Amino acid sequence: MALQSFINKSLDWFCSNISQRSMQCKTLGSSDAPMRLLIVANALIPTVQLSLVYPLQVELESNQCTIDFITEHDMKQKFGKKLYTIEVATWVKNQLFAKCFTHIIFCRYSGPHYEEMLSVAKSQHIPTIYCIDDDLLNVPVELGKQKHEYHNHPLRLGAVRYLLDNVDLIYCSNERLKLHLQDLGVQGKFHISKIFCAGKIISPVEQRPTNLIGYMGFDHAHDFEIVLPAIIKILSEYPLLRFELFGKIPKPQILDQFGDRVTVIPVVTDYSAFLQQLAARRWDIGICPLAPTAFNRVKNINKWIEYTSVGAAVIASRGMIYDDCCADESGYLVRDDEWYIAFDNLLKNPEKKFKQVANAQKKLVDMYSIEKLKDQLISMLQAASNLHEINI
Repeated sequence: MALQSFINKSLDWFCSNISQRSMQCKTLGSSDAPMRLLIVANALIPTVQLSLVYPLQVELESNQCTIDFITEHDMKQKFGKKLYTIEVATWVKNQLFAKCFTHIIFCRYSGPHYEEMLSVAKSQHIPTIYCIDDDLLNVPVELGKQKHEYHNHPLRLGAVRYLLDNVDLIYCSNERLKLHLQDLGVQGKFHISKIFCAGKIISPVEQRPTNLIGYMGFDHAHDFEIVLPAIIKILSEYPLLRFELFGKIPKPQILDQFGDRVTVIPVVTDYSAFLQQLAARRWDIGICPLAPTAFNRVKNINKWIEYTSVGAAVIASRGMIYDDCCADESGYLVRDDEWYIAFDNLLKNPEKKFKQVANAQKKLVDMYSIEKLKDQLISMLQAASNLHEINI
């Protein structure tokens, strides 16, 4: 199948047709489309939305593509907590037999009945892919006890490892993660992403004073601890400066001393709505602290892309994952003891901040566009088809 022919000339990031409501529907797109994808995931997680669904907006709207979903969340809604049963397995297999899918993508999946799904895929000659953007075989306790226990349950570890070892292709978010997985003994065929999150300019760069610093985090308190002393110092020295936390990360009690100058923005699960909310905050600086852990070293630069899209200057940990995207004055790289210096420098030099954001937004357009991500995704699907033909 010549999947490359599905590539169109443009993509609207903020397509209103793919809202949180439509993401809950079973099928996106027309049922007679030539490209028919099944995405299997634990839930409709951000990776599903930003890395798999959004790049194919044009194809979905032009009836060149459909996307169906099977999620562990849906299984629980339908059958309750006892999912490892013949009844659920039969239901799952019937979902696969009901339509003639061209590809099955397991996106970070660690739930039940993966063996049955792979068996049906093999019998129906459907290429299979595992999409991975973190080291799901070694999720550290620093991300929180609940998340650590969830991902490290033996059944979930077994599911991830079995799928990595048995799908036709592993769609891996970056070269660092691929090498790490190979060190862990994963033998599958890899397709490496040059980019895994894409964006477009939502809020063009503005030359304005720095009034608001922001951090977007989900259970990454150990990363935020790196920058917390500098946040306290800069807020103390600049009484008009404000700080925001966006996401699940709890606000440290020590920040209560600043009253309503420090606010917490609740999680927004739909990705388009999240980006709109992020843009509405009008952050002047967005921070990307990362503790020097093995897990963090294989992560992706989503925060740089999202901050840059909404016109915020990025300050990021040096020597981790942000060095390339922040190169050429497209971000401010710091060591752990340099965060205050960076804040103070950008506050006192609005021209420097303006130039940095302008450079970053040009790089976003040139290197991290949604069109490039779409081309990459379709190339990956073609590679999976080719490998599946070889494996038959």
